[in-house]
Amino acid sequence: MAGSQASGLGETSAGRRRAAFTLVSLLACGCVAAAESATGLVVTFLGTTSALISDGETTLMTDGYFSRVAIGKTPESWVIRPDVPAIDAALKSLTPGPVAAVFVVHSHFDHAMDAPVVAERTGALLVGSASTANVGRGLGLPEKQLRVVSPGEQLQFGKFTVHFYRSKHYPLGEPLATAMLGNTIDTPLVPPVRFDAYKEGTTFSILFEHPSGNLLLHGSAGYLPGALAGVKADAVLLGTGGLGDLPRAEQEAYYREVVLATGAKQLFPVHWDVMSTPYSAPLVPDSDFQRAMGFLAEMNAAHGVQLALLPKGEPVLLELDGRSPGAMPVSPHQP
Repeated sequence: MAGSQASGLGETSAGRRRAAFTLVSLLACGCVAAAESATGLVVTFLGTTSALISDGETTLMTDGYFSRVAIGKTPESWVIRPDVPAIDAALKSLTPGPVAAVFVVHSHFDHAMDAPVVAERTGALLVGSASTANVGRGLGLPEKQLRVVSPGEQLQFGKFTVHFYRSKHYPLGEPLATAMLGNTIDTPLVPPVRFDAYKEGTTFSILFEHPSGNLLLHGSAGYLPGALAGVKADAVLLGTGGLGDLPRAEQEAYYREVVLATGAKQLFPVHWDVMSTPYSAPLVPDSDFQRAMGFLAEMNAAHGVQLALLPKGEPVLLELDGRSPGAMPVSPHQP
């Protein structure tokens, strides 16, 4: 859950236009270009921290959040459930084929709520904390499709070795911090429920290790000092929701503990979009987007790290061997 969206704050149309200018300039910076053939991982960004990751043999998904519910200021909007028609429509548009696993970075609704439905539809294993497993149980997902992991574990899927590291959520303000951070879902969660029933559980930073290169998903703009020491990543899918609203010292510490600590040379922002925009519509930048991207552009220029946005719903080839870095669309795709 990102900062400004979690608080129910809206954005002005002018603010969105300014953010859109930055979005267009990033997409047009030459970091996203066509590729006819290369070796790497194919990533399809789906909004928030949802993505498909494939090497052509094994397909994995992160979060799989397609309901994109609008949490407003009225109590009626606080009670939510998976939007199954929206999930089915998204999966039909993506045609991902068999998905080996859905990995959930933490158990807030914008990460975990839809994941059991996606796992049921695709036959995937639902992988996450004990809280995520209880989200799955609440939706009737069988135990054979649930895999609870703890920080320090690793799992093998085809040529992917997936590592789980403990992380920390973005610092939400009150009353959300007390309601949703540092607590767990201890019994099966049966929707419809209030959005704040989706407790954090364990927050993970997930490394997808592969012979083509290592891709790190760090879904929320928080960190634990030293948690990623010794972890090597070629590229990072970096959660930026709320990053633009943090004090400069916290921004720099976040960048240092995630990007510099892992030695990543490519950075792809995720969780930068307004998470209530329907999946069928174009993504809308969140209110702090321009500030977050300005900070990342400055830091990346200073440290030789490439910055690019991944287009929504389009398979993109990430060359992670250093020969031709950047994001490269494999083929046109209609979301």
